Amino acid sequence: MRCFNCQGFSFASLCSACKDEFLEYSLGIRKFDNDFKVYYFYQYEQIKHLIYYKHKFQGYFVLNALAKLSFAKFKDFFNPYCKINAIALDDNTHNGYSHTAILTHHLRTKFIKPMYHTLQATSKVRYSGKSLQFRKDNKRLYKLLRYPKYPVILVDDIVTTGSSLLEAKELLEKNNIEVLFALVLANAKSDII
Repeated sequence: MRCFNCQGFSFASLCSACKDEFLEYSLGIRKFDNDFKVYYFYQYEQIKHLIYYKHKFQGYFVLNALAKLSFAKFKDFFNPYCKINAIALDDNTHNGYSHTAILTHHLRTKFIKPMYHTLQATSKVRYSGKSLQFRKDNKRLYKLLRYPKYPVILVDDIVTTGSSLLEAKELLEKNNIEVLFALVLANAKSDII
């Protein structure tokens, strides 16, 4: 087997050298409307070649490896003393798995309870490579399928314009559900807002 990052021989999805490299993330932050915070582990440019795997079967292994190196470590510096729900954005299954569900799964702690099949997009429009105007004109049209009991952390793989996260936040807040912040794997915008 080969490492998905460096293509060197490896028994795992990422070789030990690449794991060490990806353990060296710095948690970044983007701020959006009303001081809504989106925390991210990597810059998109660092891991875009790995993110592309999410459209293939191998993406399950790649995203699982990245989530173990980032999302699973989130508990090391975020330890709330109250219950919180983590909700994956649009965790429909593609290629046999859901990339957002994988990320959300790795947030599970004594206090953080992941929720799946909770927030689903009714629109099937794809945002990859599209402009901000396109995203504004073609909303995800989320539907709330289950109601969380606790305040919420939103989970997605990439933040670009923030439109998906803000739309999800708006829907939850209209239903009297508190949204604390969002957590994503990668930030696709180089200038911090």
